[in-house]
Amino acid sequence: MKTKSLLPIVTLLLAPFVGAQAAESPKLIAPWTPVTVKTNASGVEVGVWGRTHKLTNVLPSSVVTAGGEILAAPIRLVGKVSGKPIEWKRGGNFVFCADKSHAIVTGWQAGDDLIVDTTTRVEFDGLMRVDLVVLPQHKMMPKIEQLWLEVPIKRERASLFHYFPGQWGKSKNSGELPEAGLTLPFKPFVWLGREDSGLGWFAESDKGWQPQAADRAIEIVPQGNEVLLRIRLLDSTVKLPITFTFGFQATPVKPWPKDFHEWRIWHVPQLGVGLTLPIPKEWWLCHRAFPDRNPLAVLDRGAQLGAKTAVFHEDWAPIQNYPMTFPENDFKRIVSACHQRGMKVLVYHGYEFSPLAPEWAELHDEILVKNSKGATTPGWYRHPEQRDFQVCYNSVWRDRLADGIEQARKRYGFDGVYLDGTVEPWACCNERHGCGYRAADGTLRPTYPIFGVRQFMLRLYGMIHPRGGLINAHQSTCCVTPTLAFADSYWDGEQFAGGELSGDPLKALPLGALRAEFMGRNFGVPCEFLAYERPPQWTFDHALAFSMLHDVRVRPCGIASLEKMSPIWNVMTRFGTGKAEWHPYWETKPLASAQPESVKVSLYARPGAKGRGGRALLVVANLSADQPVTAQVTMDFASIGVAAKTATDALTREALSCADGKLTVPLQPMRMRMVWVE
Repeated sequence: MKTKSLLPIVTLLLAPFVGAQAAESPKLIAPWTPVTVKTNASGVEVGVWGRTHKLTNVLPSSVVTAGGEILAAPIRLVGKVSGKPIEWKRGGNFVFCADKSHAIVTGWQAGDDLIVDTTTRVEFDGLMRVDLVVLPQHKMMPKIEQLWLEVPIKRERASLFHYFPGQWGKSKNSGELPEAGLTLPFKPFVWLGREDSGLGWFAESDKGWQPQAADRAIEIVPQGNEVLLRIRLLDSTVKLPITFTFGFQATPVKPWPKDFHEWRIWHVPQLGVGLTLPIPKEWWLCHRAFPDRNPLAVLDRGAQLGAKTAVFHEDWAPIQNYPMTFPENDFKRIVSACHQRGMKVLVYHGYEFSPLAPEWAELHDEILVKNSKGATTPGWYRHPEQRDFQVCYNSVWRDRLADGIEQARKRYGFDGVYLDGTVEPWACCNERHGCGYRAADGTLRPTYPIFGVRQFMLRLYGMIHPRGGLINAHQSTCCVTPTLAFADSYWDGEQFAGGELSGDPLKALPLGALRAEFMGRNFGVPCEFLAYERPPQWTFDHALAFSMLHDVRVRPCGIASLEKMSPIWNVMTRFGTGKAEWHPYWETKPLASAQPESVKVSLYARPGAKGRGGRALLVVANLSADQPVTAQVTMDFASIGVAAKTATDALTREALSCADGKLTVPLQPMRMRMVWVE
């Protein structure tokens, strides 16, 4: 049966007393669907878009995503109390309140020695926040010696992993799960899954944790038919009661946008930090790239090459990460010029706070990210001369900046925002705005403000998305879905800006890491790849070789890379990839395979009726770093629904050999070709 909502009562009568967990109700935003709640004798079921969660007592006993159950067994608390294994004998839960945007479930379970009480909040994007309290049983003085949170996931649903934070220049935080599993120190976000789905666990800090060894606070253990995510909350005695806050989020977090190929995002050529702002932007558009042409030559060329979304980087405004520019009328004209050429406009905002901001003297000590010694982190240096510092969105700057962006959107007419590092919950110890915590020995330790960043992203999404704008998040090593859920797409790869991908890129960035972090389908948020070229060892073309296999484009920055990307965009539009079925190279029964082994094939298929009139667009990539090959591609034409009479290089229009169910495709090292078959 459906449960009647108690939200009006909570809002009018209890809100002053129950706190943020119960009182705040975010507004439902498309494309998500209303939260549903059902109760029966076995517990509470909360449904959101694409997923259902069954709570029996205090923790989820079932999580269904991507059409199937992901848990191998119910999530559980295990451990020892007074020298004996913890035994839970009783439990239950009820719906505290619910509406179309969220539900709150209250739960409890108990044994002879302990009681556990929980408040679980499920929001419309599938985020589950759990506030869990461990208490002594009535008239008991138990000695709790061990407490672990265990999340058993079906092994076939946990072939990939991702965690945050990672390491600059490395991809070790993402990839195929090793047979031996993983042991990790505290990480605020850990995701396990496969190419289409998964389950994330998160916590803002390890406050109250007492693992036996700090370097194995988190364990990922493959065993039999399951992969066990073990969170070692306690391995030693503590005084009760004790509270832990953590959460889960099943992925994908929202429907996959079929039109994302058509967003065609382009970074407009930049002013460059060697020049002084403010100067008229129209001069800049002319003088930087095409000094002999009219003032709007760059935008004209961008439009000719098919760009539909223009990104203006940080120097659209003279003050870093500040929602105001000068001269304002010049920028308004540039936005208008983009719109006249069929391009949406995204403007830069990021993760920093500038001493040029009028609010610096008033706010900097309160809102900046600080480490355990009270020091701030200086970041970008730019013109006009300034040194910018990491800002924390767990502070009042979150709402001040959001207000400013909304006012700027109305004033300048731009369509959305390009966010540099904004989705990343940076480790922060600034106690003045609620970050950091004191350990038992009095030392100050960091928190990762996932909920604060999430509130900022949720507000931006509610502002921009309903008006048809876009939020594009640039990040590195950070697919923290509680914050990333409110981006339309993300841009990943700057962690390899030091040339780590030169030579043999797949040594530094294996295919498993690409599928786990750089693809986006497993999270429900499309990804583009960022390539810092170091020719001839590492170029835009090298990056396309592996990105296109994963239905991921390389983002063009400036005119030269736009010239390379434009024909690829045009081929995908002409083929109709938004209406096609995508079949990647890792499918159990791939529709196309190739020899030699260095060649991989993914394809888009538009089947025809009874095998006639269909077509396929193949991405055939040679991933060898140094060996040219002549690939032999075998296709299951019948399953694809393609007659396969002709095969053509879709970019060069060169005819390719297609006979006896096989294609012959010559390929240079670390290059891809798009092959149109019909």
